[in-house]
Amino acid sequence: PAAWQPVENARGWKFVVLHHTATESGSVSSIDRVHRQRIANGRHWLGIGYHFVIGNGQGMPDGQVESTFRWTRQIEGAHAGVADYNQYGIGIALIGNFETRPPTAAQLAAARQLVSALRTEYAISADRVIGHGDVKATACPGRFFSVSAIR
Repeated sequence: PAAWQPVENARGWKFVVLHHTATESGSVSSIDRVHRQRIANGRHWLGIGYHFVIGNGQGMPDGQVESTFRWTRQIEGAHAGVADYNQYGIGIALIGNFETRPPTAAQLAAARQLVSALRTEYAISADRVIGHGDVKATACPGRFFSVSAIR
């Protein structure tokens, strides 16, 4: 979809990093507000750290994919906690806490569609579609989220 197209020249994307928000509800704007309050290296964050967010019906429509300023401007992410995965990894967050329940069917369908489009457009192999916990010691994207089902 046109909404998924960046307005700047594409970066050399190599990975897709999947996340959950570990919250029951949320939206791009609510996550942006929280992330703007964070400080790293003595500086405030630019805002939301992800490139895309997928709603669960609580704050955003269920299965809605929304790109963020990081995607449209092709700015590195602030989502992985590891420099290479922020520089070259497309961060996708699904609203929800997947430690307590799985994503909705609409979220899974949207994630599959988005990841498929990104993999095709940027020649990202399936083994480079990973969960946050694959690059950093974290439970994200949660025990009820199957990264392999999205690949």
